[in-house]
Amino acid sequence: MKAATDKGLFKGIEVGNDGVLVSHLQYADDTIFFGEWIRSNASNLMNLLKCFELASGLKVNFQKSCIYGVGVDHMELSSLAHNMGCLVGKFPFIYLGLPIRSRMKKIDD
Repeated sequence: MKAATDKGLFKGIEVGNDGVLVSHLQYADDTIFFGEWIRSNASNLMNLLKCFELASGLKVNFQKSCIYGVGVDHMELSSLAHNMGCLVGKFPFIYLGLPIRSRMKKIDD
């Protein structure tokens, strides 16, 4: 993912005052990707995951995967989820035991 972001193949999101670029978080066998909402990002992510499958022999189960969009039209979200073969997720959701909301306040969350 670092090489993909360095080469501009995947555009993560900038967080914090320093603009730290985040493209993914991993814990054990769980991965969450963060990226700009552009179709080329989703397409390139699918290609990267296919390369991962070929290199590792591990297969991503898209039927158990969800896509979330913040400020994204529901029809566009549904269309992309259908193309990727995954589910449309709804906020809030739980990730590693923590609730994730579409709008999180720094002090409260």
